[in-house]
Amino acid sequence: MDGSQPLPLDTLKLMFSKVDISVTTTRVEAKYVNSGRGRPHYPARSMLLAFLFMRFEAIPSLRKLCRKLERRQYAREICEFTAAPKHNTFSLFIARAGPDTIEGLFKELRDQAFNMDIVDGNQAVNVSLDSTFMKAYSRRGRKGGISDRGARVGKTDRRNYELGWRAHTVTSMSALPLSYIVRAANVNDKDVAVPQLKQAQHMLNQQGKRVGRVIADRQYYSEDIFKAVRKLGAEPVIPHSSKVKEPMIDLWLTKRFKVKGDPRLVDLYKLRMTVERNFKAGKLELMMENLRWRGAAKVRMHVAICFACIYAVAIIAHKNGRPELANSITAFTY
Repeated sequence: MDGSQPLPLDTLKLMFSKVDISVTTTRVEAKYVNSGRGRPHYPARSMLLAFLFMRFEAIPSLRKLCRKLERRQYAREICEFTAAPKHNTFSLFIARAGPDTIEGLFKELRDQAFNMDIVDGNQAVNVSLDSTFMKAYSRRGRKGGISDRGARVGKTDRRNYELGWRAHTVTSMSALPLSYIVRAANVNDKDVAVPQLKQAQHMLNQQGKRVGRVIADRQYYSEDIFKAVRKLGAEPVIPHSSKVKEPMIDLWLTKRFKVKGDPRLVDLYKLRMTVERNFKAGKLELMMENLRWRGAAKVRMHVAICFACIYAVAIIAHKNGRPELANSITAFTY
């Protein structure tokens, strides 16, 4: 079977049943203990699976998710619902769970992947550093409208600017995200790089590993970042522009964006594309770019769910003896 072909529906149901999110489910259920308000809540596991299902099926809003759960029996079976919730049930669930709990879903699946040696079997892990833009969910005009007050105007590419957010991410060489930080779009990548690396190093230390090399684009080239990387005991692989007179590394980019310098460093720098593969998977296949939530807390949850889906695919693929599908999200859609 080709890796891009969707798997049979019965197989998808079985695969969703194998997703272990028991730790996050317990944390969410603790939010409801002794609340004494409202009717009995829907199972926390089903609600969390619904958010994953929403990304896999490219469903843009909670209303449309509820409509699909109501009309399609297979959708209810995959999410383990006996009856479809209303859209305000999901909104209340998000508010009660909070960003830290939802981000725990990403962390739980990431830890499982490490325990299965899916992420990186080496003790010194090579990582790639970059950020991606997400347009804010905002409609502003003369007659007003909705707006995301936490978002800021920033670059979408070299020439264009829009209101939005940026997800700053550290990615392994297997195109799996290790850690991320969400900031407004006007925050410079260099300002977030050092906290990112410390966060990634702390997480890897918990897994008995460490950062081996940090591979990043020339926008991260600075003395402070080089010092921070070397302080972690890692090697920086960050090129400088051709205009730098006293470079800190024998690696640079020409005006036509061709990488030159030490052949060993050139080969290592080419591995930077793994972070681009991660962003591509999130944006093109998991609706990471189609942001429908507002506020830093909910944007963090949005990114966490997208990255949790990436790990769910890798884990399920390995559990089912299909490691070649570990990065093929298309194979897990129906």
